[in-house]
Amino acid sequence: MSSFVTERLPPAGRQSKCDGPLERHLYEPAVMLAVTRWMFGKGAAKVWMYPDGMHAKQFDICGWLTNEGFEKVTAKGTTRVAGMYSLEQQTLVVEFNPGHGDVVADVDGCRVVVEAKGGILNTRHPGQKSKLRRHLFEAIGMLLDGPADADRLIAAVPRHAVTETIAHRIARRCGEVGIEIALISEEGDVQLV
Repeated sequence: MSSFVTERLPPAGRQSKCDGPLERHLYEPAVMLAVTRWMFGKGAAKVWMYPDGMHAKQFDICGWLTNEGFEKVTAKGTTRVAGMYSLEQQTLVVEFNPGHGDVVADVDGCRVVVEAKGGILNTRHPGQKSKLRRHLFEAIGMLLDGPADADRLIAAVPRHAVTETIAHRIARRCGEVGIEIALISEEGDVQLV
């Protein structure tokens, strides 16, 4: 199984606020790929992923897909990442086309739209914990203003003590407006709250 985590040396100001010698980043495209894998596991035959240019610089999307056994069957545009990938009966379309959500698929007859955000899994740094909190609220906000044709809306963020606490606290209120929260582990497991 390919790794979703990118390890990096923390900057000097964050070294004492990291559990372990390296920061374990779950970048946004890794969260998107974890959600994509989860959607395939739920029966989706075709998934659309809409990263932006920065995502392709943060995380090797093509390398991850290749390690998982996907083959690029068509290219789209001028980037190395965009195109259609296939693995047995599963098709993934990667396009740099904003405004659709980060990951979109039909699962069990429902159109699912996911907004994903990343973060550091093993941080105790106040600024990075604040960023995890902010990313969860940004994902929820994007869904509130998102596509009208969605049957399910999911905000997906890394699983961290901060995001778990907030997710459990606001899950009921989010559910009242039709938004689910997914916490993504470093193994890429998806836990709906």
